[in-house]
Amino acid sequence: MPKLCQITVPGLEVRTDWRLVHDRLLDEFPDVTDVLATTMPATILITYRRSVDPDAWLAVISETVEASRGVMGVWSRGIPRRALP
Repeated sequence: MPKLCQITVPGLEVRTDWRLVHDRLLDEFPDVTDVLATTMPATILITYRRSVDPDAWLAVISETVEASRGVMGVWSRGIPRRALP
């Protein structure tokens, strides 16, 4: 049975970033089964099997958003990120 993890990342624009984040997480993490857009600001839901690795997921999400905007180092400035398994 799939499990859910809600992740909120300040700066994530679900409307425009979701497809890139969805594809990247599915490509890089075999246990991730889907990434769902939400109506909550900067928040996605990740469905997964077995192992949970929210820190790695956050790193990939941040890297993907930064790369799509051509921005580097945004997340290293201490902006909090939050994952709720």
